[in-house]
Amino acid sequence: MVLSFCALWFTAAVFWFFWQLATVLKNVNDTVSDVRDKMHKMEVALTGIREKFDHASSLLGLGANTAVKAVEYALEKKKQMMKKAMDEVVSEPPSRKPAFKKKK
Repeated sequence: MVLSFCALWFTAAVFWFFWQLATVLKNVNDTVSDVRDKMHKMEVALTGIREKFDHASSLLGLGANTAVKAVEYALEKKKQMMKKAMDEVVSEPPSRKPAFKKKK
């Protein structure tokens, strides 16, 4: 009788141990699943941010190139105007007007 009672308690302890082990393993599995889901969401968010950054940087590069070309064009026009003004100054002697006009 005592031996059967001890076997019953031993069996109950073993099943309780397996129950606790299964509960812990289930919690670990749920936690790992949640971590994988969050990592996937972070990866999608970072990929989206990277795509937006790449798109914005390509537009910024295009805008910068346009600005550089505009500045070069403006400088070239200014050089041409300065050269034209210098050519006019050098080629035309100053006009001399008489200080006094003679009356007839």
